[in-house]
Amino acid sequence: MNENKPITIGVLAKAANVGVEKIRYYQRKAIIEQPKKVNGFRHYSNEDIRVIRLVKKLQGVGFSLDEIKEFLVFDHCCSESRSVVKHKSLTKIEEIKTQISELQTTIKALKVFSNSCGSNKSIETDCHLLDCFENQWRCCSTDLT
Repeated sequence: MNENKPITIGVLAKAANVGVEKIRYYQRKAIIEQPKKVNGFRHYSNEDIRVIRLVKKLQGVGFSLDEIKEFLVFDHCCSESRSVVKHKSLTKIEEIKTQISELQTTIKALKVFSNSCGSNKSIETDCHLLDCFENQWRCCSTDLT
């Protein structure tokens, strides 16, 4: 960004590829500070653009705003920041692995449901959906894979 040109909220939003309301939201959440008015306008910094871009990148890999705020307290890399980044990243990886496992279980359950009650190969053409559910989808079909 041009250092001489004032960065208004609209310019900031465009440069960071977010909406103006997102900027205000980040201010309410103390991700970025609301600058004081100069000649009736709030002027933001290039640093604000960089922070918002980092926030978006970290949200994209699964971090919440509260988690991201813990990263933003560090303004440079040091042994403490490296330790925090490593710990939080490894924790996030484990959370994502758990989510993947849960989603794989959900996929298996949906396949069983689809292959039983959604199958044209039903044993009973008028089996009751609640009966199927209570019998773990075994009343509608013999092909459950």
